[in-house]
Amino acid sequence: MRRWVAILPLSVTAILAADRPTPPWERNGLRIGQALYRENCVVCHEIDAPKSKKLGPSFYQLFKREKMPASSMKPNREYIKVRVKFGGPLMPAFRQALNDHQIDTLIDYIASR
Repeated sequence: MRRWVAILPLSVTAILAADRPTPPWERNGLRIGQALYRENCVVCHEIDAPKSKKLGPSFYQLFKREKMPASSMKPNREYIKVRVKFGGPLMPAFRQALNDHQIDTLIDYIASR
């Protein structure tokens, strides 16, 4: 019985947090992420529409999908971080243009969409 008492407050907190507005300190990070997206990704990746006419796959609701557009994997931050850093068959590497914190901020922005 005690186990449920400990889990219940965490569950309620998580549900309430999902409905709260984004705090100002997180909004600034999302603005930075948006700027990074516009500087580095917008040329090849769409973020506001599920289908893209651009070279790369759309990031539209990427983390809400069952699998990523170009693979059968479930979206995960680490895979995307590695792909941004080291590129892919058609994607350039950004490890010299973006540091780890900037890549995390960019992924936070993508996840917020």
